[in-house]
Amino acid sequence: MDIGTVLHAMRDPAGIPSHPVIFQVLMIVTWIFHIAFVHMTLGTAAFAIYAFYKRAPGTHWEQLSMAMTKAAKVGVSLLIVLGVAPLLFTQVIYDPQWYTASVLSARWLIAFIFTLIIGYCSWFVFYYSNHEGAKKRLGVFALVGLGLFLLDGLIMHVLAYQSLLPDQWMNWYAPGGVVDSRGATLHAIQWPRYLFIISLSLPALGLYLMAYADYFRGRPDRAPEYLALARSLGHRLAMRGLVISFVLLLAWQFVHPASTRLSWHPVGWALGASLLALAWWVQRRGLQVHGYLPMLAGLGVLGVLAVWRELIRIRYMLPFGYDITDYTVHADWPSMVLFFSTFIGVGGLVGGFFLTTIYRAGRVQGLYTAERGVARLGTAAVAVLGVWITVFFAYGITIWMRNAFTL
Repeated sequence: MDIGTVLHAMRDPAGIPSHPVIFQVLMIVTWIFHIAFVHMTLGTAAFAIYAFYKRAPGTHWEQLSMAMTKAAKVGVSLLIVLGVAPLLFTQVIYDPQWYTASVLSARWLIAFIFTLIIGYCSWFVFYYSNHEGAKKRLGVFALVGLGLFLLDGLIMHVLAYQSLLPDQWMNWYAPGGVVDSRGATLHAIQWPRYLFIISLSLPALGLYLMAYADYFRGRPDRAPEYLALARSLGHRLAMRGLVISFVLLLAWQFVHPASTRLSWHPVGWALGASLLALAWWVQRRGLQVHGYLPMLAGLGVLGVLAVWRELIRIRYMLPFGYDITDYTVHADWPSMVLFFSTFIGVGGLVGGFFLTTIYRAGRVQGLYTAERGVARLGTAAVAVLGVWITVFFAYGITIWMRNAFTL
């Protein structure tokens, strides 16, 4: 059986509506923002638990624990929402790999949904209970939530890694020639890869704390000593976390099969260099520059990681002759125009309005009154949303009527 032929036969016979590289780029870009909130959530959640058990009533540690608990709560919501796009783009150009990996571990994929719900509910209980003078026993909800988040990350890692090993699929589906359709096993785990990506939560926490300190600098209800503590902690955590992540990256570099020739690929080493460069810059300039700049640099590192992750997939698929550029294309320009206008118009204006309002409101103690520019942005957001809804329904009704009269 030729695996490459099977992979091509498993592709969607309807093809895709535009050039596959467009979806590949979108997959990489959207994954950056998804994984950024994964790291922020895991980092702030772990730190919230640490500060919760370290704190004493009325101390800065108590305030940090409550603040990081809230940050993790919001982060879970955003990582879920932002995780939809890269998953959908993956299913467009790598549908044989993703669906097969999902079926092979179907029970775990279904469990992912339930454990994520339980984990989020547990964390929300902790968030609701984590106030001044909270009982230490309530920390068990936070531990359960963080543990389930890490388990969900492992499940997603396994599905992604299993999709890279099509030559093992039959052995997993019918071990010893006996079909096992339960989907009850996590068949392949690449621990260096998983641990490296999880380890980035530590420097992400550090960079977030540095930005957090500068964000609230103008608020009178945030004591300068408290913000100085947050920035100092963030500075140390970022430097140490980047070094730890670099060591784990080295371990990941040398577990790739020799046939892939990935161990010495320049992009992989560029990722390592970017980690060390960011660590050096944070050490030298981290306490002098605005806290937003290191966080933006961290997004740049995640950009290199996203590209490296895709290059790994391409190299693993080469022996099987799988190339996304030969995917059947049936151009559908109206749907692509509608997609990008939605992405730019609704995502840009509506999303931009929400982000701007949240950002401005958070820097003000008490009631926030929108400035003229923010108010105009809100008006434009409502207008473009109305236009989009009108076009969406008009487009759908037009196609429905054309098909109905054609029949």
